[in-house]
Amino acid sequence: MVVQRHFDRVLRHGWVARLIDSLLGRSSALLCLADIQAPPPPDAEEILGLQTVPLAQICGSEGRVHDFDRRFAPLHEHIRERWVTLAAMRNEGHPLTPVELVQVGDSYYILDGHHRISVARAFNDDTIESYVTRWPAAVQIPDSQIPRL
Repeated sequence: MVVQRHFDRVLRHGWVARLIDSLLGRSSALLCLADIQAPPPPDAEEILGLQTVPLAQICGSEGRVHDFDRRFAPLHEHIRERWVTLAAMRNEGHPLTPVELVQVGDSYYILDGHHRISVARAFNDDTIESYVTRWPAAVQIPDSQIPRL
C-alpha cells in the first residue's frame, strides 16, 4: 500500500534527521507548551476561530512531545495505524478536519491534531486549517530559540 510505504519513508527520514541533529548538537525535540508558559486565566484567552496557519510556525505541543520530533516525523511504530488512515484519506482527496492550536507570540502549539500535522508535512503542505486560541505571551521567545526546519 502506498501510504504504508510513505509512513516507512517518513519514519526513516525522521530517524536520519534526528541523527544529523544529534551529531550537530541540535535538538530535534518538539517544544513543550508547559515548559514555555503556564495556561492563562480563561478570561485572558482569545478565541480566534478557524485560521489557516503556516506549518513552519507550529513548533510545539501541549503533551505529545515524545511521539513526534520537531519536524513532526513520528518517533514510534505505534503511530502507524492512525497516521496511515489519515494519509489514505488525504491521498483520496478527503479534507482532514482542522487541528486545534494555541498561539503564543508568533508560535503555535498543538492541542489536538498531531497526526494530521505530521501527514500534512509529509505531503509537503505549507499550511493547515486550525482552530486557534491565542494566549498572551508571558515571555517572548527569541526566534533563535524556536527550532526552524
